[in-house]
Amino acid sequence: MSSVKISPESQRNLRNNAKAELTRLETIQGNVETIKLLDEFKNKFNICESVYKVVLKEHQISKGKTDTNYLKLIMTQVPFALSFAGYSFEKDLLNDLFGSSSKKGMTVKKLRDAVTHGIDEKAAKEISDRKEELFGYMDVFLNTIRNFDQSAA
Repeated sequence: MSSVKISPESQRNLRNNAKAELTRLETIQGNVETIKLLDEFKNKFNICESVYKVVLKEHQISKGKTDTNYLKLIMTQVPFALSFAGYSFEKDLLNDLFGSSSKKGMTVKKLRDAVTHGIDEKAAKEISDRKEELFGYMDVFLNTIRNFDQSAA
């Protein structure tokens, strides 16, 4: 048990806030189309991130890092790690995909974060409004990985 106490009124307010959040999330969960879109979006980004981390792990090992069990996606590393593996991506694409900010709106990574850690309704709407563009960034990244020239060094 916690030794910190709050007043009964504060407890009631806190419980009401938790209930309101539960109601908000259950309402969103009730919209099948929204949930399907968010699931597809998050799943595709997870694939992008997982594939990138295969490259990042080798890049980190080459730099002498021994603990590669927890790899963090940091945009300042992304172009260097991918270049290390022989990939050539436009920096704008990588930023729109993995960066923290973009002139066009939230990046794919930031949107994924916003709809994963408690569903942010503005982010869900942005994903819906920009679906073709956002999925396009992920498709370009994955197609580049998928279609590399196996005979090239």
